[in-house]
Amino acid sequence: MSSARVSVDDLRVFLAVAEAEHVTAAAGRLHLSQPTITRSLGRLEHQLGVQLFDRPGHRVRLNEFGRVLIRFAERIVGQLDAAEGELARLSDPHAGPVRVGFLPSLGTWLVPDLIQSFRALEPGVQFVLRQATAEDLADMLYQGGVDLAITSPKPRLDEPTDWNVLINERLGLAVPPDHRLADRRRVNLSEVAAEPFVAFSPEAGLRQVSDRLCRQAGFSPAIAFESGEVATVRAMVGAGLGVAILPIHQAPSPQTSPPILAIAGRGASRPLGLAWLAHRRLPGITEAFRTWLTHSQMPGP
Repeated sequence: MSSARVSVDDLRVFLAVAEAEHVTAAAGRLHLSQPTITRSLGRLEHQLGVQLFDRPGHRVRLNEFGRVLIRFAERIVGQLDAAEGELARLSDPHAGPVRVGFLPSLGTWLVPDLIQSFRALEPGVQFVLRQATAEDLADMLYQGGVDLAITSPKPRLDEPTDWNVLINERLGLAVPPDHRLADRRRVNLSEVAAEPFVAFSPEAGLRQVSDRLCRQAGFSPAIAFESGEVATVRAMVGAGLGVAILPIHQAPSPQTSPPILAIAGRGASRPLGLAWLAHRRLPGITEAFRTWLTHSQMPGP
């Protein structure tokens, strides 16, 4: 047997001839000349060191060697075709999955709005979504669990990470409906320094921002309850358990949510950005979504 590598094209010719049992018929199916088919079969038989066909008259039939090869040839060519199809699908800028991770607090407004808008432009797109804390999103991005992450703050990874701020989300102070400040439109955080806080879990990005704002106001909040969900934090504030720092737009209506007051001073916001690993090539439709997202006018909070 020759040490030369067997050509996949020669295997395709072999399979076509085996199916047609006729060189001329196989040449017609493959749109090749009969001499090209004959040379391809001769090259394959020379490389393998065996004859693959019996040749009675004008027809050809697989012999014992050919019947062994056909099992492997079908598998090799089939897997290569499947790989080419998958690569083409990943390269397609108009179809396929976009794997996106996002913060839990963005599941009620920003992410649904973005999905709806992009689907209007690219109806063939599919989304694979993961919801997690900022810390877990960074791990998913690094390990390849997602290709894009909508998060805050910018993930700090060992691998170079690109970051594009999409919107600065305004934050406010949620207070119980019967709170002494409920009728106010704006408040200094120092005015609630002695009150219990309903806080997000320590690993949540909003918790880090909330703690920073309280430190800037000169106090460390007394935590009455912690949760990883915006809805739960909002509900506990409404029940009178304490006050909380929440995104202002998270209040659907005055009738169903505790009042959220603007926080006086600078810094009562957080940047929401799109993160991706700089040196990893994105699939076609994912790159199209990233490009669209970084050049779009974001919905206001």
